[in-house]
Amino acid sequence: MPSEERSRIEDLKRSLYSRTAPDVRTRRKLRFSDQVSGMKTHWDEKEEPEEDAVPASDRERRSMSFFTKLLIGSLIFCVLAVGAGAYIFFYGANLISANNIDVAISGPVSVPGGSPVTLTITVTNRNSVPLKTADLAVSFPAGATDPNDTTKPLTTYRELLGDLAPGASVSETVQAVLFGEENLEKEITATVTYNINGSSSIFTKEQSYGVLINSSPVILSVSSFDEVTSGEPFDMTVDVKSNSENILKNIILQATYPFGYVFGSSSVKPTSSGNAAWTLGDIPPGADRKIVIHGTLTGENSDLRAFHFTVGAGSQDSPDAISMSYMDAEKDVTIKKPFISLSISVDNDSSTADHVGQFGKPATVVINWTNNVPEALSNVEIDAHLSGSAYDKTSVSSPGGYFRSATDDIIWNQQTEPDLASVAAGGSGSATFVVTPSDNGTTENPAVNPVITIAGSATADRTAESNVPESTAQVARTIRISSSISLSGHVTRSGGAFTNTGPIPPKAEQKTTYTIVWTVDNSSNAVSNASVTATLPPYVSWLGQSSPPAENVTYDGNSGTVTWDIGNINANTAGTTGRREVQFQVSLLPSVDQIGQVPILVNRALLSATDNWTGAALSSTQDYLTTSFSTDSSFRYGNETVINGQ
Repeated sequence: MPSEERSRIEDLKRSLYSRTAPDVRTRRKLRFSDQVSGMKTHWDEKEEPEEDAVPASDRERRSMSFFTKLLIGSLIFCVLAVGAGAYIFFYGANLISANNIDVAISGPVSVPGGSPVTLTITVTNRNSVPLKTADLAVSFPAGATDPNDTTKPLTTYRELLGDLAPGASVSETVQAVLFGEENLEKEITATVTYNINGSSSIFTKEQSYGVLINSSPVILSVSSFDEVTSGEPFDMTVDVKSNSENILKNIILQATYPFGYVFGSSSVKPTSSGNAAWTLGDIPPGADRKIVIHGTLTGENSDLRAFHFTVGAGSQDSPDAISMSYMDAEKDVTIKKPFISLSISVDNDSSTADHVGQFGKPATVVINWTNNVPEALSNVEIDAHLSGSAYDKTSVSSPGGYFRSATDDIIWNQQTEPDLASVAAGGSGSATFVVTPSDNGTTENPAVNPVITIAGSATADRTAESNVPESTAQVARTIRISSSISLSGHVTRSGGAFTNTGPIPPKAEQKTTYTIVWTVDNSSNAVSNASVTATLPPYVSWLGQSSPPAENVTYDGNSGTVTWDIGNINANTAGTTGRREVQFQVSLLPSVDQIGQVPILVNRALLSATDNWTGAALSSTQDYLTTSFSTDSSFRYGNETVINGQ
């Protein structure tokens, strides 16, 4: 590189990095002079002729931007809005508006339930045009009734107001009797419907008004135990008291029972088939009606059950239906185990089913008791009440208890058993007595389906809890007494239904015929499936004859069995025409080795049957019958012994 050019570069470098160096640009500017360059600044283009060419200034005037259009549209809208507002402001008084119709309701803000309420409804037309055919409709809530007849529900009141000129007002007074629960607000709605000239449309204006029921027309209260024993009868008292200044007409009480409740009875007869509605009639001011309901509730321990009651005005269509409810009430009851549980065993039979006993056979009865609550019980008393057609008070034996024969009660308490003065939690014990079933029937009034009923109960003092029943669930056990059936038999020769032949006394190797008589008697209960069976010895033959023909007697030659299929036997047949008897004929062919003996004609007979009352299997036997026909008038001593036939 030439030294001159290198020197210039070095100078430029020093100038760039020097703080005191003169302005480079100034120096550079001074180094040049103005010259006119002949270099072209654009490409040469061939110009084509344009037809009707529009100058650029004209194109700019004809093209309008989007923002310009938006600005012009906004200005037009603003002008129109201002014009419409001015028109409405200066000329809009002739337009109709619901806001220019006033519906004012005046009246009490609260009333007692069952008392009349008076409302004044004022309708004012503040429009500049008249309202045509204005109509007022007042809608009342549920529980409103006609003040002239409180048994009739009042739902709507209508009144034609007619035409209302501009600025005109009209007032209407309406009355109703409001029923409902205390502190319940009832809403009354007034609706004005109208139309205007030149329009077929119907316009409305609505206004609501609230009235508080500050007291119920009736006071409904339910009282009972907070806890009851499963299956134990208890009472529930329902009290309906008038709280109205007027007579409450046609009052109905309805109940909704919980699951497991069984209605027993009530102090006022129910009017419904479900025993859950009562007609209380008209109740004057301040008067009350009470109903005591008796029943039982069953369920698991600690189950909570709710009883619901409703009182109101009765329906004209149904005698036990409520058309208008006045008040509801509920009572919660908890099911608890009995604080003393009881059980009864008879002759070591501790089941709850009926026990089967027999006339004349003593029955040992044990009442077992247990304290179920986690606290001591005091003054415990156990009672057993005896009754029934087979009960005989002279047969009772009660060691350790006091038998009060006048009331047929056996009592165990701290006077007879000192341990009953206080029973610890979980403590248990038993009380025992003996009773013998007796046939107390007579000829004129025979015993039918006899029983002895044992009803056990217990009482004790509980000081730890209140509003719980003090008596336990009563436990009961029944002893059903089975019927007594008997089978008897004898042999006859001359007094039976058949003619008998052959030698008497019977001779060896010669045939002699006899008539066998079976008789069945039954006592207190009807029986079924009765039959008698017996076998014949091999030397005795069945002759195929029986009497009466209605009795079903059959013989099996293979086994030698005679069967009398009796079937049903009525109760108390002994000594009457209802007793069952049958006769059949057999033939004896004694052998020589039976000479000097009294042969058996029929082996031991068995009577079996089923007691329809107790379900017990009954039986009776008849010992074997021999050739000794001693009940026959023709019998002589020795006629029963086999002799030599030669």
